[in-house]
Amino acid sequence: MKNSRDVTVVTLILSSESKIKRENMNKGVVFGSGLVLGIIICYFAYPLVGHSAVTPVFSPDDGQQVINFINSAQTSLDVEVYVFTSHDAALAIEKAKSRGVKVRVILEPDVDGSNDKIFGELLSSGIEVRWASKFYRLTHAKFIVVDGQAVLVGSHNLSNAALRQNREASVIVYDSSVVSQFEKTFQTDWTLAS
Repeated sequence: MKNSRDVTVVTLILSSESKIKRENMNKGVVFGSGLVLGIIICYFAYPLVGHSAVTPVFSPDDGQQVINFINSAQTSLDVEVYVFTSHDAALAIEKAKSRGVKVRVILEPDVDGSNDKIFGELLSSGIEVRWASKFYRLTHAKFIVVDGQAVLVGSHNLSNAALRQNREASVIVYDSSVVSQFEKTFQTDWTLAS
């Protein structure tokens, strides 16, 4: 009798261990499958995103990145800057317009006439350009929204000095909730501008 009971206990133990092993193996399969699926999604999704949520831009070394950002516009380009004297930036904006991009520019009027030339150049190129409102003492904002998908914001003016000589620091943000806040602010400022 003792042997039969021992056999039954051993059988129950082995059966329980086997069940635990199967459950753990199933958990391992599920975890492993999830891990593989996650890697596959990341592998294929990364090229669609192609960048981190924030990209730093430092001048004078990375000034061309600002021009490249403007050149990346495919549907819309909203620019609000304090100083705009860069011929390269103006050319990039004019090229965007010629590609069919909807372009709007807001410039600060009280910068010792520095913005007058670019204002006229952009206007004669058919670009919608307005002087910033006097609702604010100054419009010292410096940001560019591309395609409603990304915003470049920071210390960069669109001047040769800012792009090629000064130490400037900005970021390109690829976060829809952040970008939408800049779009709303631009639209408010556009409505107030003349």
